[in-house]
Amino acid sequence: MSNCRINIFETGSVLNDKWVILELIGKGAMGEIYLAHQLNLKRDVAIKVVSEELLKDFEDDPEEIETAFQRFKREVHAMAQVRHPNVLQIFDYGSAAIQREAGDCPVEFIAMEYIPGDTLRFTMSDEGFYPEQDLTGDWLEEYFLPMLNGIEAIHDLGIVHRDIKPENILMDDTNPKIADFGLARSTRLKPVTQSMDVKGTAHYMSPEHFFDFRKADQRADIYSLGKILFEAVTGKLGEGTIPFKTASLPETETLFFEKLDKIIQDATAENRENRLASIEQLRTAILDAIDAYKKEPEADILARSKHSSFLLNPKWIWSGIVIAIIAVSAMAIWHLMGEPGNSSKVLESPPIISNEVKKVYRDDSSPIEIMPSDTPKQSILAEDGASMHFVPAGTVTLPNNSSSQPGRSVKVNPFYMDETLVTNHQYVEFLNHNLSRIRVERGVVRAEEEIWLLLGEISEDYEPIVFQIGEFKVSKIAYASLPALRVTAYGAAGYARYYNRRLPTYIEWLHALGNGELQFQKKFQDDGDSPEEADKQPRHGQMHSQVKSDVAKPKSPGPKLSSVINDQPNRYGIRGLNKNIKEWGLKVSDATSRDNIREAEFVVLPSTSQRFPWEGFGEVGFRCVREVKIKRK
Repeated sequence: MSNCRINIFETGSVLNDKWVILELIGKGAMGEIYLAHQLNLKRDVAIKVVSEELLKDFEDDPEEIETAFQRFKREVHAMAQVRHPNVLQIFDYGSAAIQREAGDCPVEFIAMEYIPGDTLRFTMSDEGFYPEQDLTGDWLEEYFLPMLNGIEAIHDLGIVHRDIKPENILMDDTNPKIADFGLARSTRLKPVTQSMDVKGTAHYMSPEHFFDFRKADQRADIYSLGKILFEAVTGKLGEGTIPFKTASLPETETLFFEKLDKIIQDATAENRENRLASIEQLRTAILDAIDAYKKEPEADILARSKHSSFLLNPKWIWSGIVIAIIAVSAMAIWHLMGEPGNSSKVLESPPIISNEVKKVYRDDSSPIEIMPSDTPKQSILAEDGASMHFVPAGTVTLPNNSSSQPGRSVKVNPFYMDETLVTNHQYVEFLNHNLSRIRVERGVVRAEEEIWLLLGEISEDYEPIVFQIGEFKVSKIAYASLPALRVTAYGAAGYARYYNRRLPTYIEWLHALGNGELQFQKKFQDDGDSPEEADKQPRHGQMHSQVKSDVAKPKSPGPKLSSVINDQPNRYGIRGLNKNIKEWGLKVSDATSRDNIREAEFVVLPSTSQRFPWEGFGEVGFRCVREVKIKRK
């Protein structure tokens, strides 16, 4: 039986008395990547870890496992040689024994620079930049040329990356950084024996890379760069794209794109002897193309000539003007006559939407669209790095304690829900991203006119989030993976909106729970009253009069807290539903349709009693959802 189980690390564990594991941020055949905090230097790092037990889940051959370990060590040595702003920096390398009930689990790891942004893929359009010369030129100057600088630094040290693709270029704001040296080959390092398995990504792989992996030199990287350039211009490479072939632009209406087509063909030549031989040659050719486009602004007109030349014909221009005048006149007469045939129709005033709900939905989250025949992904990664799990459509029977028609069956549309409650670490990151909007006064965190968070002790000796020297921090690293509490409904909705999501509705929450038992075991404590008890009290006054004290008085002993990952997942993979932490949500009429948003109210789930959006409770956290929309043909 294996001594290690995936995941290798648990949130909150400490590696070598130096790095505190915050969360899993990536996983692949070569290992797992974690966000961690380096205690002695007080900085976040990425920990890439591999273990023999983890590899056994992917490889059955002992020789392949050993090869994988050698490849991992080679990645360390290759990355450690490079010092360049466009190459991911490595900080440390080591090994450790992770204690498990079944015995120690040996692991090896790299501590490296943590880049919280996206990859080069997110700077590219799925449809391609063609025929937009400005977009193409800007992308080349801002992203592609700096990336070439990093790869040139690698080549200068005798290292060939051999797995250049958009997903292996991390974006530090607008600065690209080359990452993932797992397949790198260096003239200074002992070669690793390779099996006949293909290593790399076919779309970006040169012919010699595929047929003789060990002989792929720096021209294999140039082939990959040529494919990335081709993809940026024409659009994302699909499954139907034939690999290992010379790429060529299907259209070249300007001198600029003609030059780019020549570059792409020279970079992706099937015979490497006919290929561009160096990054310097590739860079020089691209700069020449950019220079040509900047010196010939009239090329912009030519690039659009096929799409707009008919508009330049005077006959069509005057015809359009006449048609527009007639159309406007006809509409005016129609309205003056009271819309014949509909004289009894009364224009309805738009529905009244409360200001509170407007604030929550002013940047409503966009649904994930899928075709009826598609099988949705069971898990996706959200913008804040959270794992979200798919909850299929279904029917919910309202429980007896529901305030709206108990026993009624309600249909629920499919959606994705956060696996766990939002943590202190995640909420601090969100606050620091919005510092320009925030002010902190006597323990109250406000964004514009909304109260987002109440600082201070939640329970005795537990004050998780603090504001020091102009930024928010988690007071103790052990608190990072605990659920964020005393966040108001405004603060929860603001977080969800910022990361393109929203709060769950009561119906969605019930559906994700599985219509299970709704008994809540712990007595709610917050300022002496539970939300249910508070509902018995008169609700009056405005927001500013409701907040009698900026910081609610701490209570003891408070909720029993543990890492959000410690709860067992339910059948959808969702953790912590209906446990000892309640959650902010929305009470929406009937179902999850955005047509019903105007009827939304903030509630503390599993209750359906409305709460004020500026209230913050010591036993209420939150999680987010994102809708799934089935496309109609």
